[in-house]
Amino acid sequence: MAEKEAKANVSPELIERLITRIEALEKKLEDKEKKDEKKKKKDKEKSTFEKATDSLSDATSDVIKDTGKIISGMVDASVEAMKQTADALADLSDDTDKDKLGRIPAAIVSIFRKTIDIQKKTLDKFEESCEKD
Repeated sequence: MAEKEAKANVSPELIERLITRIEALEKKLEDKEKKDEKKKKKDKEKSTFEKATDSLSDATSDVIKDTGKIISGMVDASVEAMKQTADALADLSDDTDKDKLGRIPAAIVSIFRKTIDIQKKTLDKFEESCEKD
Protein backbone atom coordinates (compact mmCIF):
# COMPACT_ATOMS: atom_id res chain seq x y z
CA MET A 1 0.00 0.00 0.00
CA ALA A 2 2.85 2.32 0.68
CA GLU A 3 3.86 1.90 -2.94
CA LYS A 4 0.46 2.97 -4.16
CA GLU A 5 0.60 6.06 -1.99
CA ALA A 6 4.12 6.92 -3.28
CA LYS A 7 2.97 6.54 -6.87
CA ALA A 8 -0.02 8.69 -6.25
CA ASN A 9 2.15 11.54 -4.93
CA VAL A 10 4.33 11.68 -8.09
CA SER A 11 2.55 13.65 -10.72
CA PRO A 12 3.36 13.57 -14.45
CA GLU A 13 4.29 17.27 -14.27
CA LEU A 14 6.90 16.55 -11.58
CA ILE A 15 8.34 13.75 -13.70
CA GLU A 16 8.43 16.07 -16.72
CA ARG A 17 10.18 18.78 -14.69
CA LEU A 18 12.74 16.26 -13.40
CA ILE A 19 13.42 14.95 -16.90
CA THR A 20 13.84 18.52 -18.18
CA ARG A 21 16.18 19.29 -15.29
CA ILE A 22 18.26 16.14 -15.93
CA GLU A 23 18.53 17.01 -19.64
CA ALA A 24 19.64 20.57 -18.75
CA LEU A 25 22.27 19.23 -16.33
CA GLU A 26 23.52 16.75 -18.94
CA LYS A 27 23.78 19.56 -21.51
CA LYS A 28 25.63 21.74 -18.99
CA LEU A 29 28.04 18.89 -18.18
CA GLU A 30 28.64 18.23 -21.88
CA ASP A 31 29.40 21.93 -22.50
CA LYS A 32 31.78 21.99 -19.54
CA GLU A 33 33.61 18.90 -20.85
CA LYS A 34 33.95 20.50 -24.30
CA LYS A 35 35.26 23.70 -22.74
CA ASP A 36 37.77 21.75 -20.62
CA GLU A 37 38.90 19.82 -23.69
CA LYS A 38 39.45 23.05 -25.65
CA LYS A 39 41.34 24.53 -22.70
CA LYS A 40 43.61 21.48 -22.45
CA LYS A 41 44.29 21.63 -26.19
CA LYS A 42 45.04 25.34 -25.97
CA ASP A 43 47.33 24.79 -22.95
CA LYS A 44 49.16 22.04 -24.84
CA GLU A 45 49.66 24.31 -27.86
CA LYS A 46 50.71 27.14 -25.58
CA SER A 47 53.21 24.97 -23.78
CA THR A 48 54.70 23.89 -27.13
CA PHE A 49 55.01 27.55 -28.15
CA GLU A 50 56.54 28.41 -24.78
CA LYS A 51 59.02 25.55 -25.15
CA ALA A 52 60.05 26.81 -28.57
CA THR A 53 60.38 30.35 -27.24
CA ASP A 54 62.47 29.18 -24.29
CA SER A 55 64.74 27.15 -26.56
CA LEU A 56 65.26 30.12 -28.86
CA SER A 57 65.92 32.38 -25.88
CA ASP A 58 68.47 29.94 -24.45
CA ALA A 59 70.24 29.58 -27.79
CA THR A 60 70.41 33.36 -28.21
CA SER A 61 71.74 33.75 -24.69
CA ASP A 62 74.42 31.12 -25.32
CA VAL A 63 75.48 32.78 -28.58
CA ILE A 64 75.75 36.17 -26.91
CA LYS A 65 77.70 34.71 -23.99
CA ASP A 66 80.13 32.81 -26.23
CA THR A 67 80.57 35.78 -28.55
CA GLY A 68 81.39 37.92 -25.53
CA LYS A 69 84.04 35.41 -24.48
CA ILE A 70 85.64 35.42 -27.92
CA ILE A 71 85.61 39.21 -28.22
CA SER A 72 87.01 39.57 -24.71
CA GLY A 73 89.74 37.08 -25.56
CA MET A 74 90.58 38.90 -28.78
CA VAL A 75 90.78 42.26 -27.01
CA ASP A 76 93.03 40.82 -24.30
CA ALA A 77 95.19 39.12 -26.94
CA SER A 78 95.46 42.34 -28.98
CA VAL A 79 96.50 44.32 -25.94
CA GLU A 80 99.07 41.66 -25.11
CA ALA A 81 100.37 41.78 -28.70
CA MET A 82 100.76 45.57 -28.52
CA LYS A 83 102.59 45.31 -25.20
CA GLN A 84 104.93 42.67 -26.56
CA THR A 85 105.55 44.66 -29.75
CA ALA A 86 106.46 47.70 -27.70
CA ASP A 87 108.79 45.61 -25.54
CA ALA A 88 110.34 44.06 -28.66
CA LEU A 89 111.06 47.41 -30.21
CA ALA A 90 112.55 48.66 -26.95
CA ASP A 91 114.78 45.62 -26.61
CA LEU A 92 115.58 45.32 -30.32
CA SER A 93 119.28 45.80 -29.97
CA ASP A 94 119.67 43.61 -26.87
CA ASP A 95 118.84 40.21 -28.40
CA THR A 96 121.15 40.04 -31.40
CA ASP A 97 124.85 39.98 -31.91
CA LYS A 98 125.45 43.14 -33.90
CA ASP A 99 129.16 42.40 -34.26
CA LYS A 100 128.63 39.12 -36.16
CA LEU A 101 125.58 40.05 -38.27
CA GLY A 102 125.80 43.76 -38.67
CA ARG A 103 123.30 46.32 -37.50
CA ILE A 104 120.47 45.88 -40.04
CA PRO A 105 120.50 42.06 -40.31
CA ALA A 106 120.73 41.86 -36.51
CA ALA A 107 117.65 44.07 -36.24
CA ILE A 108 115.73 41.90 -38.74
CA VAL A 109 116.65 38.70 -36.87
CA SER A 110 115.63 40.34 -33.61
CA ILE A 111 112.27 41.36 -35.10
CA PHE A 112 111.62 37.77 -36.27
CA ARG A 113 112.44 36.40 -32.82
CA LYS A 114 110.20 38.93 -31.11
CA THR A 115 107.38 38.28 -33.60
CA ILE A 116 107.47 34.59 -32.75
CA ASP A 117 107.40 35.40 -29.02
CA ILE A 118 104.57 37.90 -29.55
CA GLN A 119 102.42 35.36 -31.39
CA LYS A 120 102.97 32.76 -28.69
CA LYS A 121 102.13 35.18 -25.88
CA THR A 122 99.12 36.49 -27.80
CA LEU A 123 97.70 33.00 -28.25
CA ASP A 124 98.40 32.17 -24.60
CA LYS A 125 96.59 35.34 -23.50
CA PHE A 126 93.62 34.56 -25.78
CA GLU A 127 93.27 31.04 -24.39
CA GLU A 128 93.68 32.28 -20.82
CA SER A 129 91.01 34.93 -21.33
CA CYS A 130 88.54 32.49 -22.89
CA GLU A 131 89.05 30.00 -20.05
CA LYS A 132 88.60 32.75 -17.45
CA ASP A 133 85.21 33.78 -18.85
